[in-house]
Amino acid sequence: MLELIEVNDIDFAYGYVILGAYFFRIRTNIDNEVYPNEEYARLWRDYFKRVDFDSMLRKAFELISIPPKHNCLNFYDCLTRSAYFALIHKDHPNITLGFLKDADLWDLWLREGIFKVARERIAEIISPSDGDRILDLGCGSVSPSYYAELVGPNGIYTGVDFSKPLLGLAHERVKEERFDWVNLRQEYVDSRLHFKRAYDFVICSSILQYADLKATLRNAVEALRGEGTIVVFSDVFRDLEPEKAELFELYYRLIPNFKGFPSVSDIVDYLSKFCEFKYRMIDKNFLKIEVKDFI
Repeated sequence: MLELIEVNDIDFAYGYVILGAYFFRIRTNIDNEVYPNEEYARLWRDYFKRVDFDSMLRKAFELISIPPKHNCLNFYDCLTRSAYFALIHKDHPNITLGFLKDADLWDLWLREGIFKVARERIAEIISPSDGDRILDLGCGSVSPSYYAELVGPNGIYTGVDFSKPLLGLAHERVKEERFDWVNLRQEYVDSRLHFKRAYDFVICSSILQYADLKATLRNAVEALRGEGTIVVFSDVFRDLEPEKAELFELYYRLIPNFKGFPSVSDIVDYLSKFCEFKYRMIDKNFLKIEVKDFI
């Protein structure tokens, strides 16, 4: 039976980020001070002018009143700390959020918190079994061994990621586990991908904010060869939670390649142009898309 994602984990993190923004405003005196990276400082000033931050603080205390079930704060703590260094320079060396230079940190984050919860929930949603074929777009370093075990030696798992360091860590794990049915491809998920086989499931977990939406979705549908399931996970869909997306994007823009959080409406509108499908939201963080055929 499907359960909702443990929303208190993500919402707790959101409350933590709101508090981080509050202290950021006080400690930097961002409304009045001039900083070397004025472009980033200006984004924060505009944000604080637009929002009712008193009501957001009240919301923050409500959200953090329920402790999270997983360690979800290490990643968000790095985001909130990096904002201070970004005021000095957009490429400050203490902004440790790069998928290439900071792959060791990403590997730690991907093992736990919302990323771990997302993997487990996606596994519940698609219920893969021995013999199934999974394509994982933006697989990172942890998911390959996790999903490979679920599809078993009669199945196929293919992970695509542009980060060579993260794929290197993934390769070491699948080699150690002797998961010979795993394929790892170092490519951008929104580049033109070609697949020798059809897949049953395509996973897009925390990746659409870093890639061209249309190109990535087209790759996903083509990998299914007209029939199968796509599961999209996002910390936030901007049309469902615009207030959360607005604050998160001030921090996530410090991550290389960040383009903006996806919206459910954009995903649905684009897919409707070239395939038949039905979809449903599972809680507010997962979008399950059942593709039936090409148009």
